[in-house]
Amino acid sequence: MLKKFLKKILGPIFLSCLCGLICGNLVYQIYDSNIEKEVKGKKIYLVQAGAYSSYDTMVDNTLVNNYVYYEDEDGLYKSIIGITENYDNIEKIKNSYGKDVIVSEYYSKDANLNNKIKEYDEKLASIEDKNEIQKTVLEMLTLYKDNDNSTLIKIES
Repeated sequence: MLKKFLKKILGPIFLSCLCGLICGNLVYQIYDSNIEKEVKGKKIYLVQAGAYSSYDTMVDNTLVNNYVYYEDEDGLYKSIIGITENYDNIEKIKNSYGKDVIVSEYYSKDANLNNKIKEYDEKLASIEDKNEIQKTVLEMLTLYKDNDNSTLIKIES
């Protein structure tokens, strides 16, 4: 009688555990591969002078002459005054323009862009002159301007 009872109970429990293991493994594989595709790349920082509701507002309120801009998915125009992957360079960029900035973190999947940013970051790290910093930042912005921005993935805070 005990043997019959154990067969009735242990069979479904074993099958449930096996099904759970298979389903869990399948979900994990799907989730893991999607995350790797989405977040593979290098973290970069976009230093923004601001975010504006219209193009005209952006032009009127951005006091910096050298910037690039883009319109994000929310319809905001964001003026970018610097791009770097070295967090220490953000302070240099901020101090060279003498204004408050917004820093957004992104992942860049473009290997060529990442290599160029790294080169400019090394150059920027060794510069102390305000005008030279701005000149180097402008060269970095040209990279961003010429790049396909679909290779950047926003990191949500």
